[in-house]
Amino acid sequence: MSKFKKLSIFFCVLFSVFIIGYNFYVGNQLKFESYNDAADFVHLGTSIAKTGKFGHLDLNGQDLIQQYKEHNVASTDYEFLSYATWRPPVWPIIIGIMFKTLGYSLGLLVLLKCVFYLSTIFVFYKILNLLEFPFWIKLVGTFLMAVHPAAQLYTRTFLSEPVTLFFFVLFLYFFIRYYLGRSLLWPQAICGGILVLTHPYYIFFPFILWVFTLKQNAYRSSIYSIFIGMAVISVWLVRNAIVLDIKQPILTTSSGAAFAKGWNKDVPQKHTNTRGDLADETLVLQDFNFAEREIKTEVDQMNLYKDATMHFIKTNQQMIVPIILVKLRSAFNPFPETPRPGILEIGRILFQILSLLAIIYIIAFSRNALMRSFAFSIVCSTALIAIAIYSGFRFRMPQIGLELLLICAAAYEMAKKHQLIPVSKNAA
Repeated sequence: MSKFKKLSIFFCVLFSVFIIGYNFYVGNQLKFESYNDAADFVHLGTSIAKTGKFGHLDLNGQDLIQQYKEHNVASTDYEFLSYATWRPPVWPIIIGIMFKTLGYSLGLLVLLKCVFYLSTIFVFYKILNLLEFPFWIKLVGTFLMAVHPAAQLYTRTFLSEPVTLFFFVLFLYFFIRYYLGRSLLWPQAICGGILVLTHPYYIFFPFILWVFTLKQNAYRSSIYSIFIGMAVISVWLVRNAIVLDIKQPILTTSSGAAFAKGWNKDVPQKHTNTRGDLADETLVLQDFNFAEREIKTEVDQMNLYKDATMHFIKTNQQMIVPIILVKLRSAFNPFPETPRPGILEIGRILFQILSLLAIIYIIAFSRNALMRSFAFSIVCSTALIAIAIYSGFRFRMPQIGLELLLICAAAYEMAKKHQLIPVSKNAA
């Protein structure tokens, strides 16, 4: 290896360490300023550690964060109030295991998220190495993963997106290994199921990818992968059926509110790719008669929102196409439809523009069957989830690993076309 390459590696690593270290510092400074979703994940993790049950304790999330600030959690006994399934299970379970084994510290939780992020960077490098990209593609691609603005934004919070990013990249790694004949089928299938249980936004992605690809024995491989993935997901469905005493399959009870946020009279005028999760789900209740319904549980609330949303769709059929078009435009728009200040937000826009261009290039011009499958799968899954509920910058953050991979693949193909770098048979 030349001296110039060694120096390039050194400075990339040095700058990456500085960025990630600074991000840890900021996250640690802000760890007690957790609200809403972030506080809820901490709440669920604490419930698992303290009671062994996934659900609500006898205090709200904000009060619990205050107790962490006062270092009272370890010595406090909490009463378990009720089981819950508003959130997907993987991240709360990881938090609970960490609290139980390492101690009740939000500082350690910030550190854990950094460990997940470092692991993501390593696995992403392994993907680029597995595909035998040239040195400069591997170096720049890994460096961009380490300093990606969206990753910096969300590793500072206790939201589930950075952990979803890890399992997304891990799924890609095992999938590519299987595709290249270097691994068994079941690791990538299990990771696909775990990805869905980490963030249901990606419920379509692994299944669409399994259908799109998996070589000459596509039917058998696809069926086996789908079966294993569904088996992993069904563990949580069975748990919900038992502890909530219900007969319907439920992944998360938040699906009702998410459905209502994406289908109401305000969507054509007010929906944006940065504020979709802040939409008012109660709008669908305005013209829906539910006076005689008894709403006692999360399941009752979920079913109310689903029924009210279906009633809105049936009684406002003229709005179906406009709503779909608005949400699809929003889902693939790399620019924030509601301005968001900050250098990281500007950087994220640049990455999203590159990602969109790379996807278009791969679909339109690439002959690489694997990359085309990745591009088609992310486009189709994004379109389906945007239509079903909504998309947005936050929910799309975990797919940055795939987006960077497609950017690397597009850059490699263009460089190869102009004979700037040597050819790799796997990346070609």
